[in-house]
Amino acid sequence: MIREQVTAEEWQMLCVAPWAVGLYIATAVGGKVQEVRERLTLGAALHRALERDHEHDLIGAVAADILREAPPGARWTWQPGDRPAMLRAVVTAGAIASGLPSGLAFRHWLIDLAREVAASEIDGGWLGIGAEAVHQMEHAALIDLANALGLSGSA
Repeated sequence: MIREQVTAEEWQMLCVAPWAVGLYIATAVGGKVQEVRERLTLGAALHRALERDHEHDLIGAVAADILREAPPGARWTWQPGDRPAMLRAVVTAGAIASGLPSGLAFRHWLIDLAREVAASEIDGGWLGIGAEAVHQMEHAALIDLANALGLSGSA
């Protein structure tokens, strides 16, 4: 079992990583309504990760543990000003995942989650005209996350 390959503290960091990447993106651009919608996108993405068959048991095990929480993410009460702490959590989780058999897939999954959250809200424009699919601040946040996970160029 993958969980037995790490310490309890390391497992906790792996489980916080999906929340950290999602919230890092969701708090990149102001607006509580947008942040809430992006958090819902993150929750839905975690549910999909759990429901599909996994080639990489690390992703499934982390998603299962996260979704067993009640309420999900309750332990991670970061606020928009906690963005440096979110990024440090991602760096730590990426380093832990690097030493695991499916760690590279896990790190790519985290970036995919972040991209999905970033793409869930169209920013700017008027009635959809001139809107950005991904806000420039979220794009910068994606680059931060890719670098934190050792996946430069994946944003």
